[in-house]
Formats: sequence, C-alpha cells, structure tokens
Amino acid sequence: MKISLLSIFILLVAFGCKNNTETTEVPKKLKNNDTITKTNSKFQEYVDSTWNFALEYPSDFKVAKGQLPGKSSVINVYPKKYEITEPLVIHEEPELAYIAFLPKGFGVDGLSGRQISISEWKANPGLSFNINKNDSRVYLLENGEAWAYFLRFYQSPEKWSKHSGIFVHYQIENFNAICISADGKSKLMQQCDPLGEDEVRIFGEIKEESKKQLDKIMSSLYFFRENAEERKELSDLIKVEKPSSNKLINSPLRISGKARGNWFFEAEAPVRLVDKDYKLLAETSIKANGEWMTSDFVPFSTELSFEKIPEDEEGYLIFEKSNASGKPELDRKLTLPVRFLSE
Repeated sequence: MKISLLSIFILLVAFGCKNNTETTEVPKKLKNNDTITKTNSKFQEYVDSTWNFALEYPSDFKVAKGQLPGKSSVINVYPKKYEITEPLVIHEEPELAYIAFLPKGFGVDGLSGRQISISEWKANPGLSFNINKNDSRVYLLENGEAWAYFLRFYQSPEKWSKHSGIFVHYQIENFNAICISADGKSKLMQQCDPLGEDEVRIFGEIKEESKKQLDKIMSSLYFFRENAEERKELSDLIKVEKPSSNKLINSPLRISGKARGNWFFEAEAPVRLVDKDYKLLAETSIKANGEWMTSDFVPFSTELSFEKIPEDEEGYLIFEKSNASGKPELDRKLTLPVRFLSE
C-alpha cells in the first residue's frame, strides 16, 4: 500500500530534503524531562519540555518522538493498535489516523490531490491558537471532506523554526485514487505526473469517530514559553454572562461579560461566531467598558449580527485574547457552544 501511495502523495522539496485539569497520579518522566500525566481514566496529558507544547490524548493513543532525514525532529500521536514503522510524516497509508508535529519542518509543503488554503476553506479546526490561514493547507476528498491539514504559523512557537508545521491525517475508508491527464483521460497511477499537467483525484469517506478523536487532541493543544508562569484557567481570565452556554440565539446577538485587562488590546478583543465545523458566520470585537490597562476584571459588551443559520442549528461563539505579538504561546480562546433559534 505504501509504495502505491508514494506515487500519489508527492513531496514538494524544501530545506529538509535538500540536505537530506486535575491529576490522579504523579507525572511519568520521559526523556528530556517530558511528562505524561493521567488526567482521568480516558485521557492523559503530554507535556513536551523540548518543544514547549502540551496536549491531552486518549489513553489508547501513543505519543512517540523520532528523527527524520536532516536530523529534523518529529512527534507523533496515533492509536496504540497500529502496527507501524515510526516515524509517521505525510506519506502514510490512508487508513491511518495520526498527528505529526514538525518543529523544524521536513522539506514537505504539500500532497497531491485537491487542496486549498484554510483561508479559502473558511474554517479553522477548533484550535486554541491562531494559524497562518493563507499558508496552511487543507486536503480534500472528491466529496468535499477534509482528509488532512498542514498547519503553519504567522510566527513560529518558541524553539520552532520558520519551516515548522503540524500535519493532521484523518482515517480514510473506501480509499481510491485515480489519475486524470490534461486531456481528461484516465492514466495509470504509476505513470501519473501531478507536478506536470496530470491531476490526482482522491475518493473515500472520513471515519467520523477517528476524526473526532484527532480534533479533540488538537483542540487541547497549546504552546508555552520557557520559564513562564503557570498557565491560568480560562475562568480566571474571562467570564461570559450573555449568552450562556448552549443558549438559543438569534440576530442581533447581545454579548456581555468581564475579562482581565490584559485580555484586551486598545480596549478591544476579537469574537467570532462559527458553525459546528468552525466555518465563520460573523465576527466583531468585544469592547471594554472602562479602563482596560489593569490586571483586574473589566466589563465588556458588544452586538453581533449574522444572517446565515446552520442547518443543524449548532455552533460556537469564540472569544479570543488580543495578541498583537502573534506568538501562539500568548494565544488564548474561550469557546462557548450555542444553538440557533430557527426562523
């Protein structure tokens, strides 16, 4: 399977290839002082002290560190049940679900098949930090489903290089790929030239349960600074009074609450309304009602108008901390589930 996929997934050469919650137990120490802490019976927290990031993952998943050509590091997260050869990068079997963290990059910018920028896709995969939506890519099956992301940053996390990124690969069922020549005729995959005028079309369906697992891992991911203070709970940074969680909303939506002064920049902070797939419906800013240059809580309010109501009538209101630096270590987001009042 992997041999055939190498003819499908085309590696675009960059620098690397040219040079070739509450804890219930004591953290398990790994190499380089990384730790794994069991948060409950189903999840564990992984803290990487080498690359300054942390995440939560299911207990039946594994975190593995490896090295790629050019001595580039890779950290993989994937189900323990897989019998695979590590490390995993971006040219693996379609039935695998995994994440590859690439702090130094890997000379790879993309794959064959349909792809667009996340900015064009108008979605953000439920992250706690901001990404460069123009440079980040989403790879699509012919049915329009995303089967993978390659995420890039506006400003790389501390210790990560400018070539760094995160690759998220969903499990594809009923996988098939065909090659179409410039004149619209089918070609054998062995003769396909996606870097020329040939086009690769990828078919299949995403296994929803597996996708939800990876999405949950990615939503827990955050970066931290070297020797930074302990990460504060969101409840100690921002409190939303209206609307309440899972509240039925309509337009215009009146929003109010309070946040620490450092949540704002120039007395404002972003707020976005998205559907359950994190596609943008509307956005505005909350405004501090009073002196915002303080460490105390400051009341805020705003009004958000929107026209489109998702068919499933579910979505999220996302409050973002103003972060003029662009550093992902300083990003914080509060995600509030909402329901839409049908017309």
